[in-house]
Amino acid sequence: MKPPAEGRISFRVIPSPLWLALSLSLLLLLGYLAIGDPVHHEMTPWARLASLLPLILLCALMVLDSIQRVEMESDGIRVVSLAGIVLAKISPLRRLQGGRNFRMSWARVDAVELRIPHFQSPFRRTAPRGWLMAGSSGRLVKIPLGHPQLPRALALLRHFVHPYFLQLPSRDWEGKIPPRMVLERMLRSVVLNPNTPPGFIIETARACLLWGSNSQAERLMDLALSSHPQDEALLEEYFQMMKRLGRQEKAKDAMEKLIHLRSSPMDLLEMAEMKHAEGDQKGATEYLLQAVERPPSSDLAHFLLGCIYVQREGLEETALDQWKKGLDRARHPQLLGKLGDAYRYHRALLTTPGFFEREHRRMRSLIWSQRLAMSGAVLVLAGLAWWWVAPHSAVPFPGRSGALLIIGGILMLSAIVLRRSGRDPRA
Repeated sequence: MKPPAEGRISFRVIPSPLWLALSLSLLLLLGYLAIGDPVHHEMTPWARLASLLPLILLCALMVLDSIQRVEMESDGIRVVSLAGIVLAKISPLRRLQGGRNFRMSWARVDAVELRIPHFQSPFRRTAPRGWLMAGSSGRLVKIPLGHPQLPRALALLRHFVHPYFLQLPSRDWEGKIPPRMVLERMLRSVVLNPNTPPGFIIETARACLLWGSNSQAERLMDLALSSHPQDEALLEEYFQMMKRLGRQEKAKDAMEKLIHLRSSPMDLLEMAEMKHAEGDQKGATEYLLQAVERPPSSDLAHFLLGCIYVQREGLEETALDQWKKGLDRARHPQLLGKLGDAYRYHRALLTTPGFFEREHRRMRSLIWSQRLAMSGAVLVLAGLAWWWVAPHSAVPFPGRSGALLIIGGILMLSAIVLRRSGRDPRA
């Protein structure tokens, strides 16, 4: 699949339709309270609107935050919510846009994978519920399945992200999803025709996976492999499917057969990953050391070896040596960026005085900013609701409801200060 000719795409997504519907419902409820006065406070409409204005503005921001504009280009991914765009037009202060806008270089993308819930509504006929997710912890781009720009976004991701970090149904998946009725016809063909080719069975299993039917996909892959147990292409598809389904034993057996049938460095890396997932650090290291001697994948092997060594006490210098060797051999731009970031960060961690203490304080500030922001928001909402239901709670000023508002506001201001000090300098 080739990337778009212009090398850049821009589109809008709704990461969570449920959150958008909840925000719109709350906004409509506040509008009803402001216009209808169902609790009979005997206030004028303008007074009711003024009293509910903070909550209305908050809900409007929630609605705008539920819609994002995603831009993918050669230097990375940029995500901006509509709330961030509106606030940028109102005020140039970046603090008002914090958390709503972020830019992520391709080197910071840790994985590209599908997230498909097991339950799929029977009313969905053309595309299942699920997302193509790209990014790292805390910074994710979610593209709903069936989005018109999904194939173009997938083409760009394949172009800029190393194949090792692409966790997709197959290596050549282009984002096409058969409708539910087509899947039903494919299943009937497999059941009624005992001589169905293995390629068609694999395609049917992939469609079952996309529609959340994991058990059916596993049975179909077992059926395809039983007819050609030594076929390399079929074993590779079987391994990818079992790995995606979390069937580690079956995936491990298929990979062991592939290692005996062919000499591929990527097979050694996949086997090392499975050993690492099982907790066998020694076995994972042995496979990675074998992959280091294979030039096409030696850069990735050095990167993974460094990631393993850095987790062991006393081997930090060895991890730096592995990353440095990987930098000398790296070919893929994204892997080169990852190696450079890892090498610089951990070298500073080992050689710069006070670097570890500063990182510890930064992470602690970030964690506490999230806690204080959540607590402050809850107190502000509780204070406003209490004052609206029982106005006498604010007499004499500030009263109990007013005290909740003041405390919540102080906590939210403290969270803003701590978030600024906890910002990652590499972002």
